[in-house]
Amino acid sequence: MSKLISIMIIDDNKFDLFIHNEFIKQMNISHSILQYTFATEALLYLKNNDLDKWPNLILLDIYMPIMNGFDFLKNYAEFPLSHRERCKIVIVSSSLDPGDKVQSKENPHVLELIEKPMNTDRLKKILKENKII
Repeated sequence: MSKLISIMIIDDNKFDLFIHNEFIKQMNISHSILQYTFATEALLYLKNNDLDKWPNLILLDIYMPIMNGFDFLKNYAEFPLSHRERCKIVIVSSSLDPGDKVQSKENPHVLELIEKPMNTDRLKKILKENKII
């Protein structure tokens, strides 16, 4: 049996937030889901909470207003290593830009980029391969 994890979804599209939330519920992998439409708000949550309140997984969109996903990752890199080791990131994006895929692969905090709509089988495989569930 897989362990249940906490997940944070960061996506400015409320429809995508809803869909990803429903997918995660159907996957039965999470005991809690945090949702943010702005990366800045998600960073504030991480900054203001102890490690035990941090999610195990962040599903991150790339293109968002105010702060995009790659800017989020730059700020995320400033958190303590102990926190970053506990929390893994999967980018979920509709971007077809090959540069985004390269930049995602080069970032040490990103496990993988999944194209929207999110493929739940692929996500579950990534999480199992990385011993998250």
